[in-house]
Amino acid sequence: MNDKEPFVELDLTISDNAREWQRRARTFAREHALPLGHELDVMSAEDAVAPGSPYFEFLATARSEGFLHLTAPPEFGGLGLSRLEEYLVLEELATGDAGLAASLFIAPLVYQFVYNFGSPRLVDELARPFFTGQRPEWSSCFAITDSRHGSDMMAAHTPSLAVPGGDLIAREDGDGWVLSGRKAPWASCTATATHALVCCTLDSSNLARGGIAVVPLDLDGVTKGEPLDKLGLRPMNQASLSFADVRIPKDHLLIGEDAYGMAMHATHTVASVSMALLAFGTGRAAYEGALRYTAERVQGGKPLHEHQATQLRLFSMFTKLEAARALTRATYVHNYELAAAGKVGSLAHSCAAKVFATETAFEVCDAASQLCGARATDRRGLRFSDGDVFYPEKLLRDAKSFKIADGENTLLALIGAAHLG
Repeated sequence: MNDKEPFVELDLTISDNAREWQRRARTFAREHALPLGHELDVMSAEDAVAPGSPYFEFLATARSEGFLHLTAPPEFGGLGLSRLEEYLVLEELATGDAGLAASLFIAPLVYQFVYNFGSPRLVDELARPFFTGQRPEWSSCFAITDSRHGSDMMAAHTPSLAVPGGDLIAREDGDGWVLSGRKAPWASCTATATHALVCCTLDSSNLARGGIAVVPLDLDGVTKGEPLDKLGLRPMNQASLSFADVRIPKDHLLIGEDAYGMAMHATHTVASVSMALLAFGTGRAAYEGALRYTAERVQGGKPLHEHQATQLRLFSMFTKLEAARALTRATYVHNYELAAAGKVGSLAHSCAAKVFATETAFEVCDAASQLCGARATDRRGLRFSDGDVFYPEKLLRDAKSFKIADGENTLLALIGAAHLG
């Protein structure tokens, strides 16, 4: 295994604690996330989420290592990392496997929302048991998109882009709410989730007049669709959700109609930059793999990286990635710190980071595949002299998926443009 530092850390103020967590995350990513990501990638979508799947063991190991508690409330065992330290950890995890790193983002999401917006009863019922480890089998999904509404759901808080509609209707009924309708198959981690954050329509005249509810997925009337068999990010399972007159208590609607637009705006400021971070990890993995491959592969009588054409291509990959890292990391720290203080960060920067980082990751993964030639198309990967394995074909598929995930890039650019200034 190559233990050389994979990049030069330009921030000289990084604490020893941050570097230690970074090293721990790098080891976890190499030893667990990377090999399991490939294993899940080649499994059928059904087998990857079936009982006994190694996916569940991964979540359990991540919990024991502290990677499900990065942002947990301090009284529930949070690690107390700064946002920059958190970013360093997550970048390492994403470089191991971005789909599994996304799962670690999403698994605590319901319980974090409940802690931030739920009633004291709901905090004791859901947030406390998850974060304290009383219910280690619990995990989340976030069901945003509808069958007839995809990326435009992300624009519901942007007046110039908002549209009417909504396929999942929530109607008030006595002391609770009744949900009827369907969410699209793109809801991440749905196949393995026990609880969902669900975006629902309260006023069908405008997608911005909605709500966010927490729904236990074992309630009568909730049906999960088949796991989605998809191109990339396969270790992060996805599936649809159907609701047939599903009743939830009134306090399970965490965000109501009047606050929904602002809540989605605030959520978007951290969601898009989080996607940028995950995509950057994919690009970084492709660059580091290509760098090693060109050092070992002899072509034309000398290692590939001694050819000037190769050097120029590697340097272009390096430059693009460093630019993407700088924008993503600065935006991540800024927006998450403001969110923790109850303020709203820059949506324009978050959209810019997502669009730029995902486009960069795809370009870098494509360049890595070109450098590796025909060997890059082998789904079994490229084995280095020390036994490590590089999977450029998988990374290219993952990078393509990021250009659509959590909002297609062209629409995200329009959302960002609408929020300039």
